[in-house]
Amino acid sequence: MLKVINKIPTKPGIYKFYDKSRKLLYIGKAKNLKSRVKSYFAKSSDLSPAKEIMVSNIKKIEFTIVNNEKEALLLESSLIKKYKPMYNIDLKDDKSWLYIKITNAKYPQVVVTRKLKTNLKLKEKYFGPYTSGKSVKKTIKLLRKIFPYFTKLGPMIELGKKTGSPYHLGRYLEQESLTQKEWLETTKQVERFLNGKTNTILKSLKSKMKQASIRKEYEKAGRYRDQIQAINNVTQNQTVILPNNSNEDYLNIYINKDLAVVTILKIRQGKLIDQQNFTLKNVKDQKDSDILEQFISRYYLETTDLPKVINIPFNLKETLIKTNKPIKGNKKKLLNLSFTNAKHYYVTNLTSWQKQTHTTDNVLKKLKKVLNLKNMPLRIEGYDISNIQGVMATGSMVVFTNARPNKKEYRRFSIKTFDQANDPGMMSEVIQRRQKHTNWTKPELILIDGGRPQLNAASKHVKNIPIISIAKREEEIYQPHKKNTLKLSKNNEVLKLLQRIRDEAHRFAITGYKIKHTKANKESKLDNIPGIGPKTKKILLKKYGSLNEVNKLSNKELILLIGKNKAKIIKDNI
Repeated sequence: MLKVINKIPTKPGIYKFYDKSRKLLYIGKAKNLKSRVKSYFAKSSDLSPAKEIMVSNIKKIEFTIVNNEKEALLLESSLIKKYKPMYNIDLKDDKSWLYIKITNAKYPQVVVTRKLKTNLKLKEKYFGPYTSGKSVKKTIKLLRKIFPYFTKLGPMIELGKKTGSPYHLGRYLEQESLTQKEWLETTKQVERFLNGKTNTILKSLKSKMKQASIRKEYEKAGRYRDQIQAINNVTQNQTVILPNNSNEDYLNIYINKDLAVVTILKIRQGKLIDQQNFTLKNVKDQKDSDILEQFISRYYLETTDLPKVINIPFNLKETLIKTNKPIKGNKKKLLNLSFTNAKHYYVTNLTSWQKQTHTTDNVLKKLKKVLNLKNMPLRIEGYDISNIQGVMATGSMVVFTNARPNKKEYRRFSIKTFDQANDPGMMSEVIQRRQKHTNWTKPELILIDGGRPQLNAASKHVKNIPIISIAKREEEIYQPHKKNTLKLSKNNEVLKLLQRIRDEAHRFAITGYKIKHTKANKESKLDNIPGIGPKTKKILLKKYGSLNEVNKLSNKELILLIGKNKAKIIKDNI
């Protein structure tokens, strides 16, 4: 490995570590690639237990050279999101982060989006990220109180589910009553509010209220007065934490086994205005300073609200983003407060989740032992076939990741090679077609719904992946090349997990068959007859219900209903 390391350049870039099976272990960034990679293998290296295990498994190193540290940071963040290596922290739910966006238009709009676009040409402004829809709604609610005439359209719009779809906050119904200049000025006030600059807004509004009163524009002065009152109501509970209108973040971390919580206290203009909590997975046996360094690199790349100072409890070795370690005074107290909040968030929100995860891990370990598997079955694929006498046969594939349904990965297969009942043959087709999708993640275990025939048919097309089947009734487990079935007690956790996967595959297959059947019933031979359009079809089916009933009509009855020419076409084609 040292020969490989000696060939690595001393330039900035990112590096990737792989194990002997080409599994990606870790992605990191470096100002000096050679120095950074070499540090992992140095005898004096101060590695965490997890990193020591990782280093012992490194069999291949790849690297990408970039121009500078910033490019390395951006590339590292992008690749970690894409590949999720096992030794990088998993920033839970970072895909669902939300942003408030102000569009670049003659009359700018305030919208909520999940996509952060960094194209400078668009001149759009983003605020966030917000970790939940709840926190966004809270912010929007405050905006409505302070700028009611600017955000007056309808009730607050619920956030939808589609990633990247914008959701409009609303706009003034009578836009012409505000000049474009007034509209743009109000937009700037919204920006200042979202940046926590309430003192600046108040100063501006008080000046405008005074000027409006002097000009005897009392309606406008009243509007400014209402805004001032609304801001005071919002900020009256925000006490001054730091002098000199400081803009700072205070980050601390609480770790329990494989989970960590990072809490950020946001101080803007000397006041505590917000607290955000982030859950990090896959942190077992990693040092808290390493975890926080990875988090900072990821989070501050995607935030639009950069403070002047980022305070943390450690001195970090290598990070492009500058940080500060307070030792005493108010700043140290704020760091401690951040830790207290992180711990409280874990106890309140994550204790039960972690217990459930621990139970899941135990079941998977037992399954691995029972089936004598080489690898932990983190991804299990379940298969079933649904058909009636071979008609509209459908194969299903369900995926359980960490013993939980992963519905985004579910797939259905329309059977193409059989038109009569043949469950083993159909299962063989489904597994063959699945194996062709080499870009899909490989499972650690395949579960077939059925007995020995289905298992034998499927196993012919599977290499280097454990495969079993489970029959209903007897609930026995079949394994290739083993005469005797495996019988587990009814209350066995492993059996219950396998049954759940089998039953889910069965449900998904039946649902697919029903969808096909319903669609077929809606269609008709009438659709394929030239000269018979939707209107004629609707008349016939509305009056008689089905094609069979239409076929029973006499020529005379059909002519009276749709005319001689169309009646002849139908009789000739049915």
